Amino acid sequence: MRSKRITSELPGLRQVVVDSILAHRLRSGLTLTGVIVGTAVVALVGAVLTGLSERVAEVTEKNSPNVVYFTKEERIGPSLQQPTAEERQRKDLTFEDALAVSKLESPLVVSAQKIRGSYGPTADVPKVTANTRTAINPLILGVWENYPETQNVPVESGRFFSSSEQNERRAVAVLGSGIAEQVFAGKDPLGEFIKIDGRLFTVIGVLRESSGEGVIGSDELDERVIYIPFDTFRKYYPGIEQTVIVVRAREGRVDETIDEVTTLLRVRRQVPADEPNNFGVNKAEQVFDLVNDTIAVLGAIIVPIALASLFVGGVGVMNVMLVSVKERTVEIGIRRAVGATRRAILYQFLSEAILLTSSGGIIGISAGLFLAFAFRLVVSFPAVVPVWAVVAGLFASVTVGLAAGIYPAYRASVLDPVDAMRAP
Repeated sequence: MRSKRITSELPGLRQVVVDSILAHRLRSGLTLTGVIVGTAVVALVGAVLTGLSERVAEVTEKNSPNVVYFTKEERIGPSLQQPTAEERQRKDLTFEDALAVSKLESPLVVSAQKIRGSYGPTADVPKVTANTRTAINPLILGVWENYPETQNVPVESGRFFSSSEQNERRAVAVLGSGIAEQVFAGKDPLGEFIKIDGRLFTVIGVLRESSGEGVIGSDELDERVIYIPFDTFRKYYPGIEQTVIVVRAREGRVDETIDEVTTLLRVRRQVPADEPNNFGVNKAEQVFDLVNDTIAVLGAIIVPIALASLFVGGVGVMNVMLVSVKERTVEIGIRRAVGATRRAILYQFLSEAILLTSSGGIIGISAGLFLAFAFRLVVSFPAVVPVWAVVAGLFASVTVGLAAGIYPAYRASVLDPVDAMRAP
């Protein structure tokens, strides 16, 4: 019977709730600042991190399917973590190791690779010049002539170097489009000379311009890379002993290939059966571990900020609701006198709190997604609308409203109607 009575009052209660909020627009808006900021952060971070995750999978599938990198350190590519003391003391993988791996049956293609420069910012930058212009943060990769068979190397003009150029240690280079533009400024680089650490190389190829579909908006690595023959690299940089072994597995046989190469390298490096590998095994997607590290750092920094904002917003809502109960004491007394139940009063004020924070949640989620996609348009940063972020933001805002409104609503519901109507 009581539930039917409350149900019959609901349309009127809803109107009272909405009218109360609209009557104090400025106060309601200021109260919701914390809730809006908190839910906006949840939506923004969720959109960007989900986009990053999906972009990593997309780029890996597109450019490096079934590719595995065997390295001295546990990781290859940019990372927020420094190699451990044990990793630094390991023996380098060698050219002979790469040759031995290339003779195995399971790999589809194997290429050795040496690196001069860094995947990320570094103080030890190779010097690449032409026509008095200097390239910005170039990355020199010495590879075998079959390297384009291991992964996508998008040569736009010219060609990749041949096996004879590899064996004869020719000073030839294939430039990333960014490097070509920086040092040749629109001039056709093919057949021109470029200096790499003071040594002349002939440009025989230029990579395609970035598609803007890399992990963070552009294929930045393709822009600044320079490929030279592996043996030429060994000739000019004898001090760089470390070799990366790049293996492309056959379709559906990645794990089998990893096991076979791992077994071979453990034997060659004399690793005891009860000891872990003293080399790294990185699948193509693991090259982007920096993204996962960044996600962890962002989560550790931003999530507490979002929670603090929601907490502050909840405290603000509770404070405003307590003030509202005090201001509307006479109204509560009159409603009780004309038949409103305690449960109806409780529902009214609880609904106000939840409606307030839910409105803030919707505004915050909309603002967060707008910022994410605006950022994407400006810097081509990947952003995807994740359902979980929308649901989490709404759930958080409703929960804050419920937690912040239940005490003021209870205070309102237990007021004595006679005393309430006598209130000044």
